[in-house]
Amino acid sequence: MSTFLTKLDYLLRETLLGIKRGGWMNWAAISTVAVLLFLFGASLQTSWQLENVLGQLGSQLEISVYLEQNVTGATMQPKVEGITGIASVEVITKDRAWQNLLKDLDNLDPKNATDQLGVNPLVDELKVRATKSDRLPELARQIAKMQGVSEVWYTNEVVERLRQLRQAVASTSSVVVIVFTLVAIAVIMTTIRLIVMARRLEIEIMQLVGATANWIYFPFVLQGIFFGIMGAAIAYAMLSLGLNLLSGVIINQPELIKSLAVGLTTDIRVQYFLPLILLGFGSAIGVLGSLIAVRKFSLNQA
Repeated sequence: MSTFLTKLDYLLRETLLGIKRGGWMNWAAISTVAVLLFLFGASLQTSWQLENVLGQLGSQLEISVYLEQNVTGATMQPKVEGITGIASVEVITKDRAWQNLLKDLDNLDPKNATDQLGVNPLVDELKVRATKSDRLPELARQIAKMQGVSEVWYTNEVVERLRQLRQAVASTSSVVVIVFTLVAIAVIMTTIRLIVMARRLEIEIMQLVGATANWIYFPFVLQGIFFGIMGAAIAYAMLSLGLNLLSGVIINQPELIKSLAVGLTTDIRVQYFLPLILLGFGSAIGVLGSLIAVRKFSLNQA
């Protein structure tokens, strides 16, 4: 136990010493990681919120199902409700639809209009809502194949535009995150290399007394992890502050904007998963950057 504590004390002291030697370059590495993780976290929040909005819209967008003349909505309703992904099914009888139509046409008397035509020309209709907007095309195809269904109509253009928006957000954020990840790794690598060079004499002495390469360079890896953790903490603080400010602004906005921001601050993924993701991503970048720096330096020394 005492040996473990001695080794741990050495690693921590060497790590702190390396951080002190880094000077302003430490803040350059930390700030670069913080910017990267802030953009990454913001893109995640945007993606999650867009997913929530699409989920809400999915339950509001409707599929209009027109049945054949001799088929009733009451008969088809349980069959359609049995399809996976259906949120609700509302039956619009042809009598109700006929009355609504005549009401829209200058309040004509339903009885007189029906007597003139001899029969109600409309058919029963089903208003189908999906659990998710992405499932609308698939559900529409399934319903169209059912016996007794004459025609299926849904807002395909709306769904496609929502899909394109989500894909555009995902593609743009991916490119930005990749670019800043490479920049962060490069900055951390440069910082660690400068620290190693500043302590070159100490490293040579340790090599002469028989210290292994892993033992010598592991504190520098810990420094990289430190950069990642600090960057993650700063990024999460900035994201939390931004969410709080945004929540205050949204309160006074119209209901439409409020509906788009529902769950923005209460999403469990933002509260619990996001800090863990930022911490893990930041630590991984720190480890990768420091390992590259140490490996290149050790190869040059060899």
